[in-house]
Amino acid sequence: MRVELHVPSRPELGIRQLWLRDPEMMSYNAGWDVRYAGYDPITGCIDWPESEWSEFEARLRIPASQQGYYFVRDADDDQPVGDAYYEVSGSAASIGITIVPTRRSQGLGALVLGLLIERIWRDTDVLEIVNEFEDDREPAVRVHRRAGFVPDQVTCDDWGRPTRTWRLIRPGERAVSG
Repeated sequence: MRVELHVPSRPELGIRQLWLRDPEMMSYNAGWDVRYAGYDPITGCIDWPESEWSEFEARLRIPASQQGYYFVRDADDDQPVGDAYYEVSGSAASIGITIVPTRRSQGLGALVLGLLIERIWRDTDVLEIVNEFEDDREPAVRVHRRAGFVPDQVTCDDWGRPTRTWRLIRPGERAVSG
């Protein structure tokens, strides 16, 4: 199986809109303390009307040294199978990956995380990559641990339930925080 990162075009943003409306796709996102008018805390879905797409497209034009948003495509059939992003803040890049429900548990998370790590090390000067999620998301824990991420000792409660930050230090650097 081969996957690739692809910056979506405007017509492809309809796929993202469908994903954000899909309760199965967004189930990981349910129950958070999020202050956004279009967020449904029961399903985790997010209303993303086409009127907001131009603002999102402007974000896609921000240099890769500061952020990246990508569709994940199955390179064998050219179909989107999820998305991945990073945002740089200070010396760290925060990341996120979502795989469509029908393609989960097939090893895609590890492949995508590897591609995202390569892209961040290549395109940014950050010293660490971080991701924050709940301890009971066992597939995410396994994938991050295998990629070399190390969990912080303490959890935080910033979003209404406990999450832990996982950190990957740039090769040749020392731990920044945590």
